[in-house]
Amino acid sequence: MQLNQIKSKKRRVTPSDKHQLSTSQERCQIHKYLTLNHQNINKSQKYQILDQIGQGSYSTIFIVENKLHGGYYAMKKVLQDPKQINRELEIHMNMNHPHIAPLRDYYYSVENKVKYLHLVMDLYQGNLKNAIRVPLKRVAKQLFQALEYLESQHVMHRDLKPANILYQSGNIYLADFGSSKKMDGSKSLSYVCSRAYRAPELLFGQIFYNTKIDIWAAGCILAELELGKQLFFGQNTVDQIVEICKFLGTPNELEKAELGCQFQIPNLQAKKLNIYLQSIKKNQLQ
Repeated sequence: MQLNQIKSKKRRVTPSDKHQLSTSQERCQIHKYLTLNHQNINKSQKYQILDQIGQGSYSTIFIVENKLHGGYYAMKKVLQDPKQINRELEIHMNMNHPHIAPLRDYYYSVENKVKYLHLVMDLYQGNLKNAIRVPLKRVAKQLFQALEYLESQHVMHRDLKPANILYQSGNIYLADFGSSKKMDGSKSLSYVCSRAYRAPELLFGQIFYNTKIDIWAAGCILAELELGKQLFFGQNTVDQIVEICKFLGTPNELEKAELGCQFQIPNLQAKKLNIYLQSIKKNQLQ
């Protein structure tokens, strides 16, 4: 989780705290609190909330302090909607890769008859959305290493975007497995991943897909880091498809059939990458 502070009624993190947060990122010094899961400890009392640092549709992110052993962490509090399948805990706790943010601890709570899952993870400097300068080749190598590992585990992330790729001292860590799913041959939702990083098969409504959708998203992210803006940004699904076709050209009939295309797309010719990128950068300067 990223360390971006916002207004909160909880105790503010002091400059000395920030120093501790930075030094606590030395991974060899971080306690693996999952080993404490079998102890008779009330997890909700084990962590003290210090500040709120993020808010999503179904989750809230906090900075917390481990009162039992000390140290600062990020806690993701996720609403457990009985109408939705939540695979995040099952998938995340089985991840073991140097470029995937490790799950340190977890527990459930019930508030006003509503169930929540609490996921405790490391704190990081930020993410690729707010990182100013990153070593692009190094980030690309680490990102694809993490995706190769996910494929070996038959897992689709399904929500790759700069905000979900945490950044610390030149290294990246995939996070947020709330939309992830195992590839088991079953039907899957096509309305996943943010539109700017959504693969064409998803835009066309495919319900059978694989980890290629994450490769597409990764390419869009790396292009964005190079350009300083999103590579494809449509106002809606059809507009997004047109933006992609402006670069890659209109798919032929065979490709349309494979993608499940049901849209009438203008006949657009593919552009050379260098010319297309130059036109984007030129528009940025105007």
